[in-house]
Amino acid sequence: MYIKVFFASIFAILTIYSVVAQKVAVISAVDLKNLNGCWQGTLNYSGTIIRKPYTTTAELVVKQIGNSNNFEFSHIYTKDPGENVVDTVRLSRDGRKLNDGTIKSKRNTSGGNVEIITEVLGFDHDNNKAAIIRQTYSIGKRFYIYKKQVQLAGQIDWLDRQEFKYISKPCLSKS
Repeated sequence: MYIKVFFASIFAILTIYSVVAQKVAVISAVDLKNLNGCWQGTLNYSGTIIRKPYTTTAELVVKQIGNSNNFEFSHIYTKDPGENVVDTVRLSRDGRKLNDGTIKSKRNTSGGNVEIITEVLGFDHDNNKAAIIRQTYSIGKRFYIYKKQVQLAGQIDWLDRQEFKYISKPCLSKS
């Protein structure tokens, strides 16, 4: 009897310590501030069962919307202007979600750079299966890399889907 109580107590203590030790990743609009501006680079789309690998040039203009946690991303594909798109990247008020993806980690690197990783349950249309969608945002003053990966249901490997690599450039004002 005492042995059962002893082991139950040890288990409860270890459970409490593991819960307390888990740190919730949180970001703020300040972590995204280096995105504001103009960017030039490439989009690399990894090949899949139904699509061939594809690389194209890309430009990006990012503007914070007022003082909000939202940022407007204007994607410009210089070789494919018909594919240009504008979307809004939204940071939740509590800083735990970016575009509905739960922030799994935030890592500050040398030189004031930050790496943010989000994950969300979703669907991989290339394989017609449920998947976890992982998005990695590597943000520096002079570079920005966005990488999207998927982990198909029941699998342990991550499949690369797309990667944008940008360097900052001066914004040209429109007259």
